[in-house]
Amino acid sequence: MIKKIPAFTVCFLLFFYGTRSQNAPVTTLPVVTACPGSVISVPVTVTGFTNIGGVTLTMSYDITVLSYINATNTSGFPGLTINGTIPGKITIAGFSGSFGVNLPNGATFITINFTYHGGSTAISWFTLGNNCEYSDYPNYNPLNDIPKSTYYINGQTGPTLGVDFTAGNLLPSAGQVVQFTDLTTGQPTGWNWNITPTSFVFVNGTGAGNQNPQVQFTSNGYYTVTLTASKNGCNISTTKPNYINCVQKGLWTGNTSADWNIPSNWSNYAVPDNTTDVVIPSSTINWPVYYGNLTIGSQCNSLVLQGSTSRMTVTGNLVIPSSK
Repeated sequence: MIKKIPAFTVCFLLFFYGTRSQNAPVTTLPVVTACPGSVISVPVTVTGFTNIGGVTLTMSYDITVLSYINATNTSGFPGLTINGTIPGKITIAGFSGSFGVNLPNGATFITINFTYHGGSTAISWFTLGNNCEYSDYPNYNPLNDIPKSTYYINGQTGPTLGVDFTAGNLLPSAGQVVQFTDLTTGQPTGWNWNITPTSFVFVNGTGAGNQNPQVQFTSNGYYTVTLTASKNGCNISTTKPNYINCVQKGLWTGNTSADWNIPSNWSNYAVPDNTTDVVIPSSTINWPVYYGNLTIGSQCNSLVLQGSTSRMTVTGNLVIPSSK
């Protein structure tokens, strides 16, 4: 059975599909890297820009990363207005007038200038509804741009260098060599390592300006590490607070419980063995309890209780060999 479509419906369908017979230009925002504090230019390029009579474009960006300065009608499209007075939003609109505009593929339609503050942000087309749309000439019928993601390509802005690093041991003992490794992306050409507090030394011929230095920490405690990488006069830093915890092997902390055999109760996160000199400090969150017999020379090499307030419990016998 063939279903008849009312005449007015046919007219509507013909009108609707007729107005979308031409595809909209593909409008592309680039990926731009920059140095914080610099001015960047973001070119908007177009492909398939043929017989265009009208333009309506809207884009958005993160105002903590970018500040709008101005924009230039690079293509010379007549009657074009570019408005960036609303922070985080730029609108581009205009009608060609008495002729359709053609641009070569890859042409720069407009160029937008920003101040880059640091961090990363997408520069996105706001494609909801008719916020992004092209029309033909002379009828100014809207052009096909479905799906929107095919015709409006978003961009990105980020730092020239993605600064990052790692350390081979986050819980070293004093005097133990720690290897630092630069993980920075963007091919840096210079490095500067800063570590606080300053109770450390660079070793094995390395220094603060090396890409992958080696360090010995000379005092127990937490260390904050900063790496500044550079390229073409741009310096970008990453800081990791309290990144290194230089620990004392065999020092009781009691951070988790009173149980001697829990690694997290020890400064170096390791239960003592027969080579470990154990120190119980004069104050702690939990005093240690050893369940069973504790033999000096077996469960630890030596045992020191610091100060008159330091104490521990052994549920069995405390055995001190005559050799100790």
